Amino acid sequence: MNHNSKLLQRIKENLRGTVLVDEPLAKHTSFKIGGPADFYIMPSDEADLLTLLDLCQSEGIPRYTIGRGTNLLVSDAGFRGIVIDLSRACSNFRIEDSLVIAGAGILIKDLITRSMASELSGGERLSGIPGSVGGAVILNAGAFGSEVKDILAAVKLVDADNKIKNVSRDRIVMSYRQTDIAPDAIVLEASFDLQPGVRSEIEKIRKEILACRQAKQPLLLPSAGSVFKRPPGDYAGRLIEEAGLKGLRVGAAMVSEKHANFIVNCGAASASDVYRLITEIQEVILKRFGVLLEPEVRLLGF
Repeated sequence: MNHNSKLLQRIKENLRGTVLVDEPLAKHTSFKIGGPADFYIMPSDEADLLTLLDLCQSEGIPRYTIGRGTNLLVSDAGFRGIVIDLSRACSNFRIEDSLVIAGAGILIKDLITRSMASELSGGERLSGIPGSVGGAVILNAGAFGSEVKDILAAVKLVDADNKIKNVSRDRIVMSYRQTDIAPDAIVLEASFDLQPGVRSEIEKIRKEILACRQAKQPLLLPSAGSVFKRPPGDYAGRLIEEAGLKGLRVGAAMVSEKHANFIVNCGAASASDVYRLITEIQEVILKRFGVLLEPEVRLLGF
């Protein structure tokens, strides 16, 4: 898609949000990697987002939605189309009794601390999961024996026809790190069914989990969290470590010495460095253990 001035003019005439042209996606991913998007747009609210989605549809412009870019590897070539950042449009938050309703752009850590402040328990085991509510719902994010599906009550989303729908939890199929929410749907907000709890006890669990993450995970270098899904009956990290791949490098991308299921950016890693490292790990593990590791990290522009 070329950046014809007419299209840019139409976007700016119709939208109230921020519009960036040729924006490096490295600035918006936890990996600190990724080429430019033709347009990077932060709609100001839900109505602004719907206007943008209608524009994408009428103009036939490819779009991709991101929250905080924590589970994403963007190619060095970037993305030809519009990347939509939901952090501003979907930042609503409210509590009704023990139901917590959070916009897709709200950080998981903020969801937990704000729920804890209201003495609501159930989300604290998700402590330390990076990223936003929208991404966590779509991926059924989880850790320490807890998953989003355990507390999810309902989801508000925009479907492929740009219609807003409210979908209850029992109508969503959720399994390990996946849901049947359509790839072209956009989660706007999610409702979580929590339980009354004692703040000091919730805080204690949260601190224990954060300390455990600090001890086991490489949090000081850019990464996208766990690279591979857990294979049935085993752990990706265990297999990678047993194959002797800790510290393996391609360019400036390295298998973490601290946790083998993390790839870290040691400086100026390119997306192709990370991608080559992912495929090399897959080949070694398949050859050695007969297990094909499935990436948990999402790929954009490959």
